[in-house]
This record gives sequence, structure tokens and C-alpha cells, in this order.
Amino acid sequence: MGFFTPNISAIDNYYDKGRFLLAWRISIAFTLIFTVLAIIYGLSNADALLPICLTLVVTVSSAIYLRTTLNFKPLFWVYAISGTLITNFAMNYVLDFTHYVDFVWMTACILLAFVGLGWIYGVFFIGLNLVGIGYFFWFTLNRHIEILQPKTNLELIADLVELSFAFFVIAYLMRQFVLFQKYSESSLKQANADLENRNQLILSKSKENETLVKEIHHRVKNNLQIIISLLRMQSTELKSEESKSHFTEAINRIMAMSLIHQKLYGEKELSKIELKSYAEELVKEIISVSDQGENISVTIDSNMETMNIDTIVPLGLLINELVSNSLKHAFSSDKKGVIELRILQKEDHYELTYSDSGTWKAIEEGTTSFGLELVDILTEQMNGEKTLNTDNGTHYQFILKDTINA
Repeated sequence: MGFFTPNISAIDNYYDKGRFLLAWRISIAFTLIFTVLAIIYGLSNADALLPICLTLVVTVSSAIYLRTTLNFKPLFWVYAISGTLITNFAMNYVLDFTHYVDFVWMTACILLAFVGLGWIYGVFFIGLNLVGIGYFFWFTLNRHIEILQPKTNLELIADLVELSFAFFVIAYLMRQFVLFQKYSESSLKQANADLENRNQLILSKSKENETLVKEIHHRVKNNLQIIISLLRMQSTELKSEESKSHFTEAINRIMAMSLIHQKLYGEKELSKIELKSYAEELVKEIISVSDQGENISVTIDSNMETMNIDTIVPLGLLINELVSNSLKHAFSSDKKGVIELRILQKEDHYELTYSDSGTWKAIEEGTTSFGLELVDILTEQMNGEKTLNTDNGTHYQFILKDTINA
């Protein structure tokens, strides 16, 4: 710590520290140099003493204020405004004194505005000083040239000292600007490096989580497959054909969910499933365990590549019920049958059309079909609507909505 480097530990921000030191050092340096200039001009040219004294009042007051409050921000406004006003006053009212050094001071004021206030205010002070220079050239310069007299050696020394100091101030401002730029670049590089490290960590965690989620789906699928196997073994001991049929229906529903977990285990994106391949595998599995597998021809079409997992679960169960009901009620074991399934995405909904070429057996009076009730439940779950046409086969049309947006 020293006279030109006071204790600034209370200031945390690097840029604020730099601006505080800049304001403090300029205040002290201006006070010292303009005190010397006031003595020289007091001995050689009293007319030039007024701008020097005005500058001393500003710099001394600023140094005291800064030392007391540590608030540097107003000082850049004070220096930029007072410097502009004092130099323009000197150029237009101190006519027997050369003013080339005032143009250098204007440059210093503009740089102070750029460094301390920002580029917008820097541009503003450029414009303000250009107005003052224009006024000087248009109204004052010719009269100034007429009055101007040769300088004494003492005045030349004073001019040289002031000009040297002005260039020193400009150089110091440029140095501070470069330091700010280097610090910004260094901070940006460090921020990019930190961001890259965080991205790598997030990517590593994401891959780890993805592996864990896939493993969970794999285990769920295996557990459901075990349940399916146990149910199939248990069904062989049943005597009633009706009971075996109910077991088969339950197995197919579990299989529809098991297939979802199986597909998720192999998918790149864990929140979505390739729709067409899922529907094809699901229908194939359902038909394969029936007695009519070789007689059923299936056509599946869709304009959708994937579907989110929240929607495909009830949709898979719905497809299972439709196919199972067709196999149970529409086809006889000795005739060929056709099943057509189409899933189309519209603007705000899905359109599922399902048809078979069979003739459905009438349900006995007083009984209900759990499968058909489940179709209605699943349709309602997807905020959908159902229409049924039994002319020339069975034709279902569903208007369904994504369960996330439902």
C-alpha cells in the first residue's frame, strides 16, 4: 500500500478496483502537476492562470471526496464534464495563449468517459467536444491568431510539462483499457473452460443415468416376462376354456407393457418409442399365441416415427384389446382374416383407425365384455372419441389426444 495505491480491499469487483485506482491516481497526479503549472503561469502569464486554478479546484475536491467515500463513479462524470468545459473556456477566452495542448486534454477527457462511463457516453463526449472545436474554429481562431504573441522560455517549459503530462494521462488510460480487455479475455477463457468442464460432467452424469434407466427398463421387462411365463404355466393346469381365455387376455396385456420396456431398453431416446415397429411386434406377439396365427394377415401404417411413453402405454393396451377382441369374436379358425391398423398424426390429435374382415359373434344377453369396456376406458383416458361401423367387417375410428397435452 502507498500514496498512489490506497487500501481497496473493501472493493471486490476487478473493474471497480481498476476504476477506483484510475480516479485516485489521476486526482493526485492532476493536483501535483497543475500546482506546478499554477506557479509557472503565475510568474509568466496571469491570463492562463484561471483555467489552471479551476482544474486544481476540481482535482483537489475530487481527491478529498474519493478518499472519504470511496465512491469513484461520480468522478468520471466530473472529470469528463469539467475537462470539456474548462478546455473550451480556455480556447475561447484566453486568447493570448496557445491551445494545442487543449486538444490533447479533450482527447484525455473522451478516453476517461470511455473507460469510466462506457462507450455510449464516450461517443457523447466526442460529439460534445467536436461542437466546442467547431465553435473555436468558426468564431475564435482568427481573432486568437491576431492576438497571439511569441512565448517566453518559461511559458515554453510550462507548455512542454503540460503536454508531456497530458500524453502520460492518455497513455495511462490506454494501459488501463488494455488491462480491462485482457482481464475480460482471461475471464471469458476461464468461464468457457469451467463451462466445458461442467458440460463434460453433465454429459458423464447423463450417460450414467441413461445406463441406469435402461437397466431399470431391462429388469422391469425381465420381471414382466417371468410373470408372463408363470401365467402361461398356470394356464396349462386350467380345465375351463373360459378361464384359459381370461388368462391369455391378461398375459397379452402384460406383454403389451413388457414390450414397451423392451423397446425403451434399446432406444437412444428414453422418453420416446418408435411407433410402427412397436405396433408390429405387439400385434405379431398377440397373434402368435392364438390358434389363428397363420390365417391372419396384418397391415400396419403410420406417419409418425415416435411417440412419447405416456401416450404409447394406453395406446398399446388399446391395440391389444382391439386385436384380441378380433381374434376372439370375429374370426373362425378355418378362414383367412385381415386386420388393418393405421395411426396418423393430425394438428392437435392422433387418428387411429382399426378394422378387421371378420363377423363378430354377438355377445350373449346379460353378459358383458371386459375387453370392450377396457377399450372405452382407454379411449376416455386419452381424452378421445370412438366411432364403430360394423358394415362389411368391423371398423373402429378413434380421435385421441396426447396424454401430456390432454
